Amino acid sequence: DETFKIHAFTEAAAEVGGDYYDTYKLDEHRFAVVIGDVSGKGTSAAFHMSQMKGIFQSIVQLDLDPKSFLVNANNALSNCLQRTSFITLSYFIIDTKARSLEFSRAGHCPTLYYDKKKKQAKYFENKGLGLGILRNQTFENFIEVSKMKFKSDDILLLYTDGISEATNSENEEFGYERMKNLLEQNAHYDPVMVQKVFIGKLYEFCKNTNLNDDYTILVIKFN
Repeated sequence: DETFKIHAFTEAAAEVGGDYYDTYKLDEHRFAVVIGDVSGKGTSAAFHMSQMKGIFQSIVQLDLDPKSFLVNANNALSNCLQRTSFITLSYFIIDTKARSLEFSRAGHCPTLYYDKKKKQAKYFENKGLGLGILRNQTFENFIEVSKMKFKSDDILLLYTDGISEATNSENEEFGYERMKNLLEQNAHYDPVMVQKVFIGKLYEFCKNTNLNDDYTILVIKFN
């Protein structure tokens, strides 16, 4: 879409992983974006994430608000997800006509957002509980919807905890503050370069290529 540029990167710690991202065009001016992470790793995580993909592709067509989407996804997963498993998820609706974002979080990492006017990045910390943790109607009490307007050159950065929690040889985490600073320092780049800088700095920080968890990052820059 001419209103934004989007770029994603993902790499699994094993041959297959449990990270997931997807997009869907709701209508001419509205787009759904989702990012998720299954508890655990490897083939079982990949299997559950494939279930999440099917649920996303089905429910997204109902054109629900973000909270209703997550409530319906939780209901669907409650019938098929192993009792010991859960999925964290963030769900966004981008409205290019209203130039607005509407979003909810189900236990996923707080989204990082760069405000071009303020030249500052911040984390969205709206509350939310992972899908499959509560398998009854009380789940909806733990989800909230947030709304905001976006401006030209603002950046929406979605990621999984494999990036924020990556550790070096001293067991220090890559961490939220480092990610915030990186985005502020490189916000003038396009989404492809922002992603390359993040992943490059991540590998430099870890000083090896043996992943402890899946890495996924999704960068959206508004025009």
